[in-house]
Amino acid sequence: MQSIPLVREGEATEERAREAFRDIKNALRVPIVNLIFQAWAAVPRFLDLTWRRMRPNVLTAEFGALAARIERDVRAGTADWPVADHAAQLRARAVSDAEIARMREVIELFAQVNPKLAILACAVEGALAGHPVGGSGSKGPHREEVRERPKEFRGVRFSLVEERDAPPRVRAIYEDMRATLHLPFIETEYKAMASYPDWLEVWWKDCKPKVADPRYERLTHAIASAATEASKSLPHGLFMSVDLLERSDIDEGKRKELKRVTGTFVRLLPGLMINVELARRGLG
Repeated sequence: MQSIPLVREGEATEERAREAFRDIKNALRVPIVNLIFQAWAAVPRFLDLTWRRMRPNVLTAEFGALAARIERDVRAGTADWPVADHAAQLRARAVSDAEIARMREVIELFAQVNPKLAILACAVEGALAGHPVGGSGSKGPHREEVRERPKEFRGVRFSLVEERDAPPRVRAIYEDMRATLHLPFIETEYKAMASYPDWLEVWWKDCKPKVADPRYERLTHAIASAATEASKSLPHGLFMSVDLLERSDIDEGKRKELKRVTGTFVRLLPGLMINVELARRGLG
């Protein structure tokens, strides 16, 4: 499985990438730059070009509504799946209620932001393939309507356990997850959970068998389709002609790599959303 080059926040040297990272966190109201943006930052001009065109969508009420619909689909699709009481199991391991509350904050962040990332990934994949994406128009609020602002997550703090730094117990789970979920990398959500190794262990023991359940694959396909359809309904169009990309010094080789990278996230995000929902339900 091919690796995905990433430019982490602290490693970004191009000013356009650093500026995009800052704006992405503000627009999504999150404390981190999600991996898909780090991957696009490997071609800084592409990240800059893409984000400037996607940002107007991200700031609309329509975008929030599309993402919320996918989040509801994930919840509904897993509603009748048996999920263990992870919170009770953690308390039995002497994990405090305060720690469990922090875990709930972290998993809620990912549960709400990942549908947005899925829509953006599908939009960019479509645009790179030359398909028309979005452009349905923003209706704007009625005079009496008060738009609900996106939930604020920028104050949520957590640490990440990188693969190279993971203790043996966590590293073994990472390796099992890579093999079971066919991951080219360990995603941020799992690294955040690993800062509480008991949480990662309890959740993965419950989640792993469900990956082999036929319902899991059916739901991933349904979520992927919903994200693709949502990307077509974005209020502002996203168009990336070959000429536009070449003028930005994004040649055929870079375009091919960007298609591969973006397609990887399109593939991974539906399963990630399911796994995050199982973690959220397990914590009650």
